[in-house]
Amino acid sequence: MTKRRLTPAEIEYNETRANVLKRVDSSYVADAPFVFSNRIAVTAALSRMELFKKVLDVPGAIVECGVYKGNSLMLYMHLSMILEPYAINRSIIGFDTFEGFTSIDKNEDPSDINENMFSDTDQSLIQDMINANDLVRPVNRIPRCELVKGDIVKTVPEFVKTRPDLVVAMLILDTDLYAPTKVALETFLPYMPKGAIVVLDEVAYRNFPGETSALREVFDLNKIELKRLPFDSSVGYFHI
Repeated sequence: MTKRRLTPAEIEYNETRANVLKRVDSSYVADAPFVFSNRIAVTAALSRMELFKKVLDVPGAIVECGVYKGNSLMLYMHLSMILEPYAINRSIIGFDTFEGFTSIDKNEDPSDINENMFSDTDQSLIQDMINANDLVRPVNRIPRCELVKGDIVKTVPEFVKTRPDLVVAMLILDTDLYAPTKVALETFLPYMPKGAIVVLDEVAYRNFPGETSALREVFDLNKIELKRLPFDSSVGYFHI
């Protein structure tokens, strides 16, 4: 969330939570995360779980474009470890600058965003927790989760050249921006078998129209069955 348009109630909620968090240490938060999670975070987690179940029978990678702090990426890693512990051909691959927005298009993206948004993240922290989970997961000699740092417009086309084994079961587009969304769609689509899923985190959402613009340029909307989850306000998905 960019927190650009908070209501008075949301501001009060955030202040209350911040004050409560001052009363506990980090281990308390880690052991009881739902005490401190807001409705949006819980909705996102439930949404990811439902979407993951739709590709349990589709081999290939879960590719997330737009990792931010790694919450969804690590959730997918946990889901894979729990629901398909011996799926040695399932990779979880996250692409992000880990430094904020890049490739902002002044014609397609909102005018009230800037490069510093979503820069409050730490790739090394996420990587350390990937490594920690590798210690306790089944078949841990085979890599399961990886991070790719940099501008998606550049890193995604370069990445596919290095992975002749790549098949994409689920492509998650959560960059909020036009250019990286379009590049990811165009690049990964040839690697997606019938039955794979494309997920757009802000489809048909006027505050971030770039994702939808990119989708329309790559696909004829009349030829895909775009769906939504009834409890999630902005996520859309469709099967290849």
